[in-house]
Amino acid sequence: MRVLVVEDDHISAMVIREILAPLGVAEVAENGLVAVSKFRNALERGESYDCVFLDIMMPEMDGHETLECIRSIEQEHDIWGLDAVKVVMSTALGDFENVRKSFRGQCDAYLVKPIRRNKILSAVRDLGFAVP
Repeated sequence: MRVLVVEDDHISAMVIREILAPLGVAEVAENGLVAVSKFRNALERGESYDCVFLDIMMPEMDGHETLECIRSIEQEHDIWGLDAVKVVMSTALGDFENVRKSFRGQCDAYLVKPIRRNKILSAVRDLGFAVP
């Protein structure tokens, strides 16, 4: 499993990365701009990500904009529906508007911080990935 963790808080990024590391390769992008670049480059190399953990509140490009760009890149490559990367929004924002906006942007799961190991592994399992 290849995962991209998009998180501007270094500690949160490392915690999520360490939790996911036993499941495969977990890389970090410190903001949405870097994430979009990494996502596009991985796809073009034939090493696409299986899952993206995406914070909403970030500088440069927020999580909603980042998700929109990711889905646009997939469309450019004729990737749709079940073939698309699984996106888990991971944020401190639990209000209805952000949750609704995330799912309208085609996220697959939504986790409200603080993020705990069991929440992350449960979300990954619910998305159909093997979790030991």
